[in-house]
Amino acid sequence: MLDELAPEVRDELLGRWEPVYRSQLHYLVTWSTRGRRPVLKERHALALRTLVAQACDERGITLLECAIAPEHVHALIGLRPSQSVATAVREIKGPTALALLSQFPELRVWLRGNLVWDERYSVETVSGMRLERVRDRLRALHGNDEPLARAS
Repeated sequence: MLDELAPEVRDELLGRWEPVYRSQLHYLVTWSTRGRRPVLKERHALALRTLVAQACDERGITLLECAIAPEHVHALIGLRPSQSVATAVREIKGPTALALLSQFPELRVWLRGNLVWDERYSVETVSGMRLERVRDRLRALHGNDEPLARAS
């Protein structure tokens, strides 16, 4: 039976099985720079937006919106029910901090050390009905007009 299928379909069937989720939980995560120092300039924001998108893509996190201010970051993310929001935040903040420090050494001086992000963060759940309003609010506050993934 499997020999009759196309090679890519056969490989998918024989590969690792993962459940298909029809639902997604949405969170608005906000974290700040260490000491809430306003050190994120335009060049940092451009790089950070790319780094956050890469980190989310590598870890199976749906990034719906990312807004960056000089002293804080908002990320509107979608997670499968099996994913933990605390783990997702750690997997976004950690690699982005390391990459920012390696790309922009001046941040070490401005932040007086090797830590970019404050250890605290806030999480707000967002219902499907409020999703577009939250995205619009982030765009209005931080002027992000770059389109990202649509909610599923």
